[in-house]
Amino acid sequence: MNWIVTSILGAFFQNARSSIQKKLNSEISLMASTYVRFAFALPIIFSIFYFYYGNYDYFLSAIQSHNFILYVILGSVFQITFTFLFLYLFKFTNFLVGTALSKTEVIQIAFFEFIILKDHLSIYAIFGIIISTFGVIIFSTKDLKNILDGFFSKSTIVGIFCGTLLALSIVFFRGSMEFITFTEKNFDKALITLLAATIVQTTLITIYLLFFEINQFHKIKSNIKLSFLAGLFGFAATVFWFYSFSLVQAALVRTVGQIELLFSYISSRFMFKEKIRAIEIVGILIFILGLILVIFNK
Repeated sequence: MNWIVTSILGAFFQNARSSIQKKLNSEISLMASTYVRFAFALPIIFSIFYFYYGNYDYFLSAIQSHNFILYVILGSVFQITFTFLFLYLFKFTNFLVGTALSKTEVIQIAFFEFIILKDHLSIYAIFGIIISTFGVIIFSTKDLKNILDGFFSKSTIVGIFCGTLLALSIVFFRGSMEFITFTEKNFDKALITLLAATIVQTTLITIYLLFFEINQFHKIKSNIKLSFLAGLFGFAATVFWFYSFSLVQAALVRTVGQIELLFSYISSRFMFKEKIRAIEIVGILIFILGLILVIFNK
């Protein structure tokens, strides 16, 4: 059951990172905010990698595999493209529906893991994933009528495609670990993949900022403390995610990881003392029911 603990920790640190990035978004662009989670995490990962192994031999051995490199690059490109498209969602008046439907990511992960990685899930786990996703969608929109009315809208298509891109990135990251054959330790595979992915993502977004938003580097420098925290929490979240991916199917990990919504919900209620709506309780209960099915029918 270690994967459950690490999945919850991944969700916890992701929520912390998102909170930091929300503060940063008022000072720097959304893409620059995305950039700092990778750029400031990279030296942390390099340091931990060297401290843990004493050298970079494992990393150099991993990048000898062309398939490993290909899967890491694909995962990185899909994740960055997801970020672009997800930000595009906010241009729509009914972006909430699209955002909620991007949560179909978990169902799509299960599908792509079956197609690409040949992974199978029990029928109960599949039902659990579908039920928990339905609960998350209800919780996210708080109004089923909005979903039904906007189901064939452009934002719906974009939202579902966002889920597809995120699902593909996760599946390729998990798949890349299967090409690391010189060690059987799951943590080794997670850390090696994390280092490779962060290098690729930092490089790609650096190139983007240099060409399209070069003024953002000065703004990042002016917000160096928050940027460092975003990188630190981003590293913590991703290392727990990747370690979980090395233990079980990513669809199961991300289902448990949806508990991040509960973390953000609880913190929001605690801070703003808002009244709990009945539809939110229904969504949470449906999510928990699906989660129970997943955990006990892995």
